[in-house]
Amino acid sequence: MGRDAPDRLSLRALTNRIFLSAGLILGGIGVAVAAGAANVSLLPGAVCGAGIACGNFFLIRKILERAFSGGGAVTKGFVVQYALKFLGLIGVVYLVVRYGGFDLLGFLLGLSSLFLGILLEALARSFEPNA
Repeated sequence: MGRDAPDRLSLRALTNRIFLSAGLILGGIGVAVAAGAANVSLLPGAVCGAGIACGNFFLIRKILERAFSGGGAVTKGFVVQYALKFLGLIGVVYLVVRYGGFDLLGFLLGLSSLFLGILLEALARSFEPNA
């Protein structure tokens, strides 16, 4: 139980960094639109991409927490859940790109909030004294 608490806290910190990065991306697009440097059509795509990225991480976190809560042994159920989540993500991204009518640059910017959040968390951990 003592080892689980720091891991859960670190996932919570990562979740917060992903939300922060999504906010930074959406705020940056908002500022660019207000300054006249970008088209307002970027915003709906960015919101949709950020929502998909956050939902994807939420599902990854739930699958990993469930998989490693039983002593750390990885089962076939974990592999099936992760593969289904990945295929679902591909399907959702395909449907959004094909039929969503969003600006693709905005969608990709929003979708990149997951990567930016992980990058921010890695940078934050690199400055911790025990890292």
